[in-house]
Amino acid sequence: MNRVMSRVMIVDVSLLDRLIALLYSVVSFPVWVCYAIQNYNHCGRLLSRYEYCCGFDYRFCQTSRLARLLAVVRGELHLIGFSPKIAYSSDNKSVGAFSARDIHENLGITPPEYHHLSDDMELKMYWWKKMIYPLLYAYSLLFKVTHKPINQRIKWFGIEVFNGQQSIALNIIKQLIVAIPKKNPSLIGYVNADCLNKLKDSDKYRKNLAKFNLVLPDGVGLKWALKLKGILPGDNINGTDFSPKILELAAQENWSVFFLGGEGDISKNALAKFKNVYPNLNVAGSHHGFFNEDKLVIDYINKSKAQILFVGFGSPLQEQWVVDNYKYLSVNIVICVGGMFDFYAGKVQRAPLLIRQVGFEWLYRLYQEPKRLWNRYIVGNANFIFWNVSHALDIRMFCLNVCSRTIDVVISFIALIIWAPFHIILYCLLFITERRNPIFKQVRVGKNGQRFIMYKYTTMDSDIILEEEEEFKRYVSDGIRYKNKSDPRITKIGFWLRKFSVDEIPQFLNVLKGEMKLVGPRPALDEEVEKYTQVHKLRLLVKPGMTGLWQISGRSELSCKKQFELDLNYVMTRTIMLDLTILIKTIPAVYSARGAM
Repeated sequence: MNRVMSRVMIVDVSLLDRLIALLYSVVSFPVWVCYAIQNYNHCGRLLSRYEYCCGFDYRFCQTSRLARLLAVVRGELHLIGFSPKIAYSSDNKSVGAFSARDIHENLGITPPEYHHLSDDMELKMYWWKKMIYPLLYAYSLLFKVTHKPINQRIKWFGIEVFNGQQSIALNIIKQLIVAIPKKNPSLIGYVNADCLNKLKDSDKYRKNLAKFNLVLPDGVGLKWALKLKGILPGDNINGTDFSPKILELAAQENWSVFFLGGEGDISKNALAKFKNVYPNLNVAGSHHGFFNEDKLVIDYINKSKAQILFVGFGSPLQEQWVVDNYKYLSVNIVICVGGMFDFYAGKVQRAPLLIRQVGFEWLYRLYQEPKRLWNRYIVGNANFIFWNVSHALDIRMFCLNVCSRTIDVVISFIALIIWAPFHIILYCLLFITERRNPIFKQVRVGKNGQRFIMYKYTTMDSDIILEEEEEFKRYVSDGIRYKNKSDPRITKIGFWLRKFSVDEIPQFLNVLKGEMKLVGPRPALDEEVEKYTQVHKLRLLVKPGMTGLWQISGRSELSCKKQFELDLNYVMTRTIMLDLTILIKTIPAVYSARGAM
């Protein structure tokens, strides 16, 4: 029977469907080969075929859509239609390789008119829709997650935003409504990319949203941002699509609702439309959003005995009004819905479903009102993308490291060229007087605990050995070794080399090699690092430097504790300007020889 129905469908599938499927198959052939090899390794065959009520479903292991193109070419599936896994025998004319349902599930959206998607299911579709749908499905895969979070909270600038399933969010709202009567109503709000831009820049808006019991994510932009953070995104709970679900629930539970916002009769008209959709909806009343006397409106709402109040003033005005007045309201719950009333009253036309499916409704709104929404959608979205990507990729730190490295290489290269003649003279002098290698090499600890060989001019007599007890008493501070002026191992020439920091000039080689920077914490010894606390180890987050904050603030005159504080302060606040300031201040510090040893 199934095979007969399959043959019937071959006649019904249009030539256009087959040509489009063939085109995508040719383009994706290299991917086909990879999936076929993977499927053979797992299943022992290149392609898996599963029989269903209306024909066959082709799959590459867990990846089915690409293989279904073959079924379209063979005439066993339409290009667009119900998914074979949910189709019944009566739906044999509407079964397709790509379906709106799957795209919506991947994007995490369920529009209220989902059950009216006849345009997407019928065979007589525009050719451009047939061309776009496979690409649309591929786009939706960017947002698909195997395991969506159920009830998670993600902090954005200190505000906890819900990240989970729509059904769970709806259940939370239901619990807030039926909860034991509280002194004050519960507050529900939405945040989208524009709201997050405002949150980033407005302390007042953050304080207002912090008082809300539940903040829901609105828009594909937040899903992108969560992906960049490495967090699995939940459903896209778009306020305009999700609020009708709350109204449907209110109609079932006989909860009264009140609409506040919009111009003239906008809120009244929107409420009337929902009353037509949900005849059992208990309407408490409505009021426009342009009023001066808050008390009169609040009294009107309270007298209506509404249990759910929808406020649509737009962000952040609506959140400000709610926070200022919620203590005087007798409703169970207040929900901020932005411009929802305008959409359902017919004042503003919503974007076609296909545009909403790809998350580009904002582009359609910009087309409608370019002058008013230019700053919000062009400047705002660019700002949103920049700070999310920069946060994810740490662009600021990348630019800082590139600029810092460039400065280090240029200055070190010039310094070594200028110093080369003096180096030859000093090298010979040290060799003659000290009778040993003039360049001292020592293992130091660099960034993230990596060891490297640090170069210096020899300034100590290695033949002199200190007793351990004497070394601990005189050369250890706060449990960590430090320099001491009276160290008997310092030679006469070494004293003057240290006094003017000439002994550290060979470290320009370490800077060129990338082991050190011109500015940073001083490179530590292994035995010092062993005594580090967790706080001390923060010094190892950056490369060590030839100079730093404590070198220009008194050098060895400072206590070991103070030196650590200055190094940690540099690690946390370093910038290019700070590096340049330290380099400039190092010159007079070296010339004065204050604190040198």
